[in-house]
Amino acid sequence: MSENAIAQLLQIEQQVRCCETATDLGFILVNTTRDLVPYQQAVYLSGTELESLRIHAISDIALVDRTTPFSAWLEQVSAIVNASDQVNKVHTIETKNLPSSLLNDLNDFTSPYMLWLPLQIPSKPNQRVGVLWLAKSQPWTEKEIGLLKHLASSYAHAMQMFVHHSGWGAWRRRFLSKKVSLAAAAVLILLGFVPVRLTVLAPAEIIAKDALLVTSAIAGAVREVMVKPGDVVSTGQPLVMMDRTEYQGSFDVAQRELERALAELRTTEQAGYVDRRKKAELAELESQVALKTIERNYLQTKLDQTQIVADKAGTVVLDDPEKWKGRPVVVGERILSIADPNNIQLEIRLPVTDAISLNHGNEVTLFLDTDPLNPIPFLVNYSSFEPNLTQDQIIAYRIVADIQSEAQPPRIGLRGTAKLYGDEVSLAYYLLRRPITFVRQFLGW
Repeated sequence: MSENAIAQLLQIEQQVRCCETATDLGFILVNTTRDLVPYQQAVYLSGTELESLRIHAISDIALVDRTTPFSAWLEQVSAIVNASDQVNKVHTIETKNLPSSLLNDLNDFTSPYMLWLPLQIPSKPNQRVGVLWLAKSQPWTEKEIGLLKHLASSYAHAMQMFVHHSGWGAWRRRFLSKKVSLAAAAVLILLGFVPVRLTVLAPAEIIAKDALLVTSAIAGAVREVMVKPGDVVSTGQPLVMMDRTEYQGSFDVAQRELERALAELRTTEQAGYVDRRKKAELAELESQVALKTIERNYLQTKLDQTQIVADKAGTVVLDDPEKWKGRPVVVGERILSIADPNNIQLEIRLPVTDAISLNHGNEVTLFLDTDPLNPIPFLVNYSSFEPNLTQDQIIAYRIVADIQSEAQPPRIGLRGTAKLYGDEVSLAYYLLRRPITFVRQFLGW
């Protein structure tokens, strides 16, 4: 070994002692080693003898991207060598032992002469902290391999400080002893029997209770909605105006028909004083007048029904008035509703996958999206017998809850998240309820 090589080796070891992090040491491994032994590429792969190797540092590159084709190719090569009987030996990687899929990309990614240099802890030869992979265009000499072996021992000794004293792996080795594991298992088993309240979360909305539905009494098109969402209306106030064109025309025709029948009746009555035969037609004409009157009155009622008025005072619950303009409706179709703002309920949509046993009077806590820090207490009133498909295409049960008397009722239409409280169960069942449900559904129990 020449004096220059010895000086260079000592300088590298001095730099290794000054490293404060594994990143700094990895940089020296793949870059500074070139000062002692020339090569084209160097990669440090971290991983113990029980772990798969992962690229940690690459020569001439500051940041490592494991998603690049070269990184993926090299990790596949390392996996093959890691599974061979030469994994803990310094050796050149024989390309003939690689599969054809990796050989096809060999010339694109690296030089043909690759050296496998495992970093084994000197005091524990069977333990590895990683592997240094080197590649160059000329064959490796015995002198170069000897220098790298010596340097690998120094690298491994330094790297073990970062591997053993950083990360959660050190804590895992310290605490996962047999006694600690048994004690932790016993504590977990005991905690599994701790009773807890079974709870689920579900989306909820404030709705009106006992609201008056405003429906159309006739079939036709809506001309105008005369109120806006949230308006306070009084009894008798106009709400909706239906299109009057068809009913107005029919009423005018019926009115003219009635007037014509009345005229014929009066003419026949006057002629009856002279010609007794005209008196025989009076009964028929009177019945026609009565029929025309009924038809006229019926159309007058329909015409009056084109204007829908409020039957009670309250707050208007409506989506968008503009959407109703020109929209055809059938008899009995709901247009809007009038609600008492102080008489509200909570509508909850509980998905079937989260369903729990609920009874009348179970507690419910609502966290409004607009005020999540002030929860509102409710009590379950009833739940639907069968689930239905919601607007979000989720099969869910409809649950209605009443607000507790001491709580201030929120505004109708507000949304939030409801927390429903069921029966007491063990902590183990609370945590494993979903896996148990999945297994039962999968096995058909």
